Amino acid sequence: MTIEAGQIVVWVLVFLRTGAFFLGIPLFAGKMIPVRIRTGFGLLLAILVNPLVPANLDIAYHFAGVIVLAINEVCIGLLLAMVVRMIFFAVELAGHLISYEIGLMASNSVNPLLGSSDSTISTLLYYFSLLIFFIIGLHYEVIKAFVFSFEILPIGAFFLKANPTVEFVEEVSNVFVVGTLMAAPFIALNFLINVSFAVLGKAVPKMNVFMTSFSIRILSGLTLLVSSLLLISSYIIDNGRRSVEVMLDIIQNG
Repeated sequence: MTIEAGQIVVWVLVFLRTGAFFLGIPLFAGKMIPVRIRTGFGLLLAILVNPLVPANLDIAYHFAGVIVLAINEVCIGLLLAMVVRMIFFAVELAGHLISYEIGLMASNSVNPLLGSSDSTISTLLYYFSLLIFFIIGLHYEVIKAFVFSFEILPIGAFFLKANPTVEFVEEVSNVFVVGTLMAAPFIALNFLINVSFAVLGKAVPKMNVFMTSFSIRILSGLTLLVSSLLLISSYIIDNGRRSVEVMLDIIQNG
């Protein structure tokens, strides 16, 4: 059995796309999972899909052409991973907004998955969305869509031909919309509490409105957070499934 140089180049390019993808998708994008393990998952997936991958190596017969194709595959893998992570960015934004509205912005905790210090609500919602992501089987759909991306954009095809800029910018703007919608009940709650205690402060001047409203805001905010988990879950599920479709739409040619 002989292995041609072209087969080795194709396998390396497949590995670069899968490796970049596993470096950026949720759970694998943080510091909790070592780079060796992420590289191992990318290597395993590259071995499995390599026999089924179409390739066009017209410009890979010289050193510069191979480098250009390698950069192209890394960009494709990172682009697909970023699309999947959009819903998690929205969840983190919602967590920051909720923490600000209910008065827990100063309460920070370390997120071991991302290796950063976020507000406690943001960390809680991130774990919650990650749990939903695996429970409903979205990780299977993401892997299937990623494997199918090799048919839509084979090895050797440049992703710039698909012009993903416009759709990617729309997805980024959708992060702010979804994050704000998740936090909308808490924004309304904070507004009602501020108006209520402003009126109460005028009616009872000797009352310490600030300290009283602070405790009421936290208590009512945490109660609303528990009550709105189903609403937040619906946003996560709907937009998570939508991100799988956008993964393939964003690399369509033309």
